[in-house]
Amino acid sequence: MKNKKLDSTPIRQEAKGRWLSILGTLCPDIEKQLSKPGKAGSCPVHGGKDGFRLFRDADSTGGGICNTCGAKPDGFALLMWMNGWDFPTTLEAVANTLGYQSAINRKPVQLRSVPVKQKVISKPTITDDWIKKMLKATWGNSFPWYSSSAGLLRHYLQQRGLDIKELHRRMPLRFHPSLECRDSDGQFLGKYPAMLALMYGPDGKASAIHRTFLNYKGQKAPVESPKMLTPHASDRPVTGGAIRLGIPGSSLGLSEGIETALAVIQVTRTMVWPTYSCTLLEKFIPPAGVNHLVVWSDRDTNKAGQNAAYALKARLELEGIQVTIMEPPGIDMDWLDVLNQFGPSVFPAIPESTPLLGLTG
Repeated sequence: MKNKKLDSTPIRQEAKGRWLSILGTLCPDIEKQLSKPGKAGSCPVHGGKDGFRLFRDADSTGGGICNTCGAKPDGFALLMWMNGWDFPTTLEAVANTLGYQSAINRKPVQLRSVPVKQKVISKPTITDDWIKKMLKATWGNSFPWYSSSAGLLRHYLQQRGLDIKELHRRMPLRFHPSLECRDSDGQFLGKYPAMLALMYGPDGKASAIHRTFLNYKGQKAPVESPKMLTPHASDRPVTGGAIRLGIPGSSLGLSEGIETALAVIQVTRTMVWPTYSCTLLEKFIPPAGVNHLVVWSDRDTNKAGQNAAYALKARLELEGIQVTIMEPPGIDMDWLDVLNQFGPSVFPAIPESTPLLGLTG
């Protein structure tokens, strides 16, 4: 059976009068022109100071003009030119931004790298000041996970097996529509949508951003490591910290991955913080007031997850903190796998569980 294709007609109709919002989500580089349609600014493809402007009726049409490449009569043509996409990719991106669930029914598309200025593609010089500015800009150009602009992120979470109706509206996850993706050597791989979460150090200060890069199918992006932490400044360590999804009581859950934590929160209604990796899980330092940790361990073939959990338990129990380890019933599983394969009934009871008391903003 062939996958159902998107019908462009209703999407075009729905986009009319909403193009500034759509372009703001998919083309954050033209923020200046979006604020003043008709006024020229830097071209997102060629650079310069005044090589590109949106038409005055851009909210209705989505059109604009480049002094070098000429006019783009509507938002679809503009997105195809600006981001290097074909029409099916563009239609799917607009549909997802508008919240069309039918966008998931097409075959995955191969995204092409976004044509950007060389100064963006070149490897940046990493300094503490650069890191802090980058973190502020990345977070500031993103949207809350529940906003109308973050439909692709919600679809990703649903595809992972989570019930987004069970996730609190103020869960501190955000969506970035077009974020630079670089490999471990700093080489530019392209721009992709991304789920964002703040990584806090043991002192409670935000130190880095966890990014899950996506494609426009609502799946992990086709890069070697779609989940990565940004660099952190020298005075903002991540070791000992975690991604703080909410406010704990005297008891706190701990996991490696974000989706694993969300699965446990969904089923048990207790607060769980992801630590990003088994290495950071082993080195976690509980905040003041927490005297009981429930570690929702991964069960890896190489036992890395279990070993980290038991090393954490041995260290913290010497400090008087109780640690309970929950291992999945099968090999090479995490608790999201358990939810998807066996359902919530397999999750163990937690006699001393703490309900969701609040969420960080």
